[in-house]
Amino acid sequence: MWTPVLALLVGLASSPALAGSLAYIDQAGTGNQATQTQTGGNEASIWQAGIGHRADQVQVGSNRGMIEQTGQRQHATMEQTGANAARIAQAGAGNRASVLQDGVANQASVIQSGAANRSSVTQYGSDNHSAMVQRGFSNQADSVQQGTRNDAVSVQDGKSTLSITQSGSSNSVDSHLYDGAQGLRIQQNGNGLDLRIVQTPSHK
Repeated sequence: MWTPVLALLVGLASSPALAGSLAYIDQAGTGNQATQTQTGGNEASIWQAGIGHRADQVQVGSNRGMIEQTGQRQHATMEQTGANAARIAQAGAGNRASVLQDGVANQASVIQSGAANRSSVTQYGSDNHSAMVQRGFSNQADSVQQGTRNDAVSVQDGKSTLSITQSGSSNSVDSHLYDGAQGLRIQQNGNGLDLRIVQTPSHK
């Protein structure tokens, strides 16, 4: 399974390995903080505009990472070990996102707009893909992938909770939780499992 969100990372992931590390920080506004720590041949970029943002990147190996934040009080953390690619983009207020990657050719994308959203992506292994989109308010999502070639795509439109755990190889999840949906927990253990879910709120 391939999505436009994950396609945004193709150029980043396929860039040739660098002899040394490159780091970029661009900030506009007040009270913004950014830190970058690199070992190996990595590329990291942080772009922040607004008030009170925090962004932290740690890279070991040959990784590519991007963090983009606008609005107020966004918080993003990214830790990459091996040779992976990740992007976090947040707009609005008070959103939090984290990406942890350990392995080779893993790709993660977290895109959040609105307020008080929370996302976490954890990837161990190789060639895993995770794309999480949150819109609206008070969404929570966690994606954990262990193995190879697992795909997870999620869209949340407000006030929903999602947990995805994948262990094995070539598993796939595609979920859409509409505004007001209560929550969903997905666990895949094995190989070649495929799941598509659309959840809407119930109205009495």
